[in-house]
Amino acid sequence: MSTAERSANRRPTASELALTSDLDRIAASAKEGVTFICGFPASGKSTAARYLAQRTDAIILDKDTFAPDLEESVMAELSGNPHDRDSDVYMRVVNPHIYTALVTEALSVGQRTPVVVDAPFIGHVRAAARQKLSLAEYFKSIAPVSPPPVRTVWISADPDLIRERMARRGAPRDACKLADWYTYRAEVLDSGIEASAEAVVDYVVRNA
Repeated sequence: MSTAERSANRRPTASELALTSDLDRIAASAKEGVTFICGFPASGKSTAARYLAQRTDAIILDKDTFAPDLEESVMAELSGNPHDRDSDVYMRVVNPHIYTALVTEALSVGQRTPVVVDAPFIGHVRAAARQKLSLAEYFKSIAPVSPPPVRTVWISADPDLIRERMARRGAPRDACKLADWYTYRAEVLDSGIEASAEAVVDYVVRNA
């Protein structure tokens, strides 16, 4: 039996069944407007976004494929590292504009067809928590267009599983995180962002 056949015949694990069950419940209300799938890098957002999009016939907007050439060319000029997404200069000069464009595009397209957005949205979670708004309300407040229905999902995953997934996918954008993992874990994963997210999103999905 080939690897593909074994994979097709494999029974879903209990955690996979729980994940899809949670996403099925969300899909029932996600057939219009925009669903924002948020979470730490390598937490399973893309898997969740693809599954939800299949269930709702939605368009996926993924930050990693939204404007990668622009991000990389700007960072190559500014820092010499095209894959630098963790430095202060990236967060100050590039990140806000990429996210504004992504959110604007999602809300504009979402007026006509369902959209699923796949991105961390860490800064937006922080901002919503500071302003004591739900994340959906925060997205609507910054929208330059009349927003369609919005719902938000946080994908939660154990830090050790996040590290394993980062190492397995081998993406250049993860290199700095993995090279100084314990600093990244302390300053990002264990910094209280997840608690803030759970307080402001509409749904929390555990990805074990």
